[in-house]
Amino acid sequence: MANDRAGWRQRLANYPFHVFLFSLYPVLFLYHQNIREVTLAGMFPALAVALALAFFLWHGLRFIFAVRGKRSLAVLVLLLAIFYYRPLYDLASELLWPGLRSSVPFFHHVLLSVPFAAILILIQRSRHSFLKTARILNAVALALLAWNIAGIVLHHLHDVGERNARRLLQENEYRRPAPAGARPDIYCFILDEFARLDIIRDLFHHDHSAFAERLRAAGFFIAERSRGLYVWTPEAIAAMLNMEKVPEKSDSRLLIQKNRVARFLHENGYAIFDFPYGSLTAQELSRRHFHFPKASASILFDDFYRTLVEMSVFYPMVEKWRRNDAKYSSYYRAQALYVFEKIPGIVKKPGPKFVLAHVFSPHAPFVFQRDGGAAASEHFNDYSDRKYYLEQYLYISRRTAEMAETILKESAAPPIIIILSDHGYRGSLQKPFLDVVPEEEKKKIFLALHLPGYPDSRLDAGLSPVNVFRVIFNHYFGQQLPLRPDTE
Repeated sequence: MANDRAGWRQRLANYPFHVFLFSLYPVLFLYHQNIREVTLAGMFPALAVALALAFFLWHGLRFIFAVRGKRSLAVLVLLLAIFYYRPLYDLASELLWPGLRSSVPFFHHVLLSVPFAAILILIQRSRHSFLKTARILNAVALALLAWNIAGIVLHHLHDVGERNARRLLQENEYRRPAPAGARPDIYCFILDEFARLDIIRDLFHHDHSAFAERLRAAGFFIAERSRGLYVWTPEAIAAMLNMEKVPEKSDSRLLIQKNRVARFLHENGYAIFDFPYGSLTAQELSRRHFHFPKASASILFDDFYRTLVEMSVFYPMVEKWRRNDAKYSSYYRAQALYVFEKIPGIVKKPGPKFVLAHVFSPHAPFVFQRDGGAAASEHFNDYSDRKYYLEQYLYISRRTAEMAETILKESAAPPIIIILSDHGYRGSLQKPFLDVVPEEEKKKIFLALHLPGYPDSRLDAGLSPVNVFRVIFNHYFGQQLPLRPDTE
């Protein structure tokens, strides 16, 4: 019996668990690095596919690598090639054969496959069984996975960001909710990466004053010097909806989901509606989430899965998908237009209501020309020429002005309308579409307000997004919220 136990321990110690553990590592690592942007449930299908791939390779190679130790090394080499092919390909193209960059890409792939093939041949012909190697690799794989799993578990059990977010959400500056009475409908439109008008003039050499005059003619005030506090969407929207700077190491997604603005309005009898981008701007108190339907969409529309595929040997799928108008351009066009199409129906709903719409445009991909026509697929993510952003910007501007005019015309009583960008134009640091924009320029945002009965003279041209709802709550709801410094 003792000998049986010893033999079982020996076999267990030599079993190449690392084959299956390493297959899980790329998924867990990517999730750990983007833990605030990806749901835990969203990771499990990727883990299942990765594990199935390792299982397939392990059993499929048994006829070529009969020795278990050799087979485990061969599978590990193949997994590394499959999951990290694109970074290896880019590194090899940059360092190993720079003189061949202008050659046919197929030749690069052939060159890169040679070392992998050579390693597999060496493993197959080796006289070693690699049992001790399996033990070492098991330990390495366990350590790598333990590091990521521990980080994931600690995040969900002791999330400092969540604690900091909840601390802000629990703060209460409000006086008693104002007595029931006429309450204006409130519409808040967040245009993603919508540049301030002076940036359009200075960087893009385009006079967009007609857009500003159209909004002013409809009764809007434009804060011409408004600056956001952040250059990233989650923090920018969280700050606006909680009327406060986001505390360091806070969960911005939670701050948006449970934001103080929606909670106050809900307590004052408002129905909440939102047009969220993914799950980022979905509010907990919303009566209905107007999610753009993804029934026939590719998984590549999910940033997490697209990144996994882009790193792997299957990265041409992403490039092909991006060139496919039916699955890429049409999707992003329809997603942006979905807000403009649905808003007129919401206007007719009885109030009071608070509508938050996150329009993922003019942010790339650039799928609109200025007249609304489809942009050329080869320029979907092209920042090397700013005209592609400008074309989309001009189209979104027109549709936004038309939407605002429709709301004003169809509303039973004058509504509050907020049109702002989460951050300004950011350009791109990705080669070959390099377009570097200074950090301060990225914070120059567009902000326009329609506040019925509120004199423009009381509004500052440098109004900060964190003060927008402070102004609204003070004037329309009898609050006494102090304004935050606009340049904080």
